[in-house]
Amino acid sequence: MIDIVRLGLSAGLSFDAAVGMYCDGRSGGLSTRLAQARVSWQSGLTTREEELQAVAHEVGLRALEVFAVAVSQALELGAPLSETLEGQSREIRAAHRAEVERQIERAPVKLLIPTGTLILPALLLSILGPLLAAGGMM
Repeated sequence: MIDIVRLGLSAGLSFDAAVGMYCDGRSGGLSTRLAQARVSWQSGLTTREEELQAVAHEVGLRALEVFAVAVSQALELGAPLSETLEGQSREIRAAHRAEVERQIERAPVKLLIPTGTLILPALLLSILGPLLAAGGMM
């Protein structure tokens, strides 16, 4: 979502138009809630900052809360929003990559349980079974 909004901003759209572009092109919980929030702040019911924070709390993503704060500060201070969102999307990708790497590191440990309970006994039976039968122990 951040990348699509950033691309819209880079193309010369306003923030509201870039969010609208994202909402029109997607279907899902986030895009539906952002479309409702956009209508709410454009009609003057609430402020942009309040609605973005409400969306972040409803969705439950920490990255979206950071996005809401960054957008409100950039629009309030007049900072270039496109550059802010580019740095933020880079940080989110790095955090996601680190999480995936942590899950990959835990995979061999999780594979020990099926290996020990299913594969190892079958392997022992296939190796020791013929040896015991050939030795006359069975």
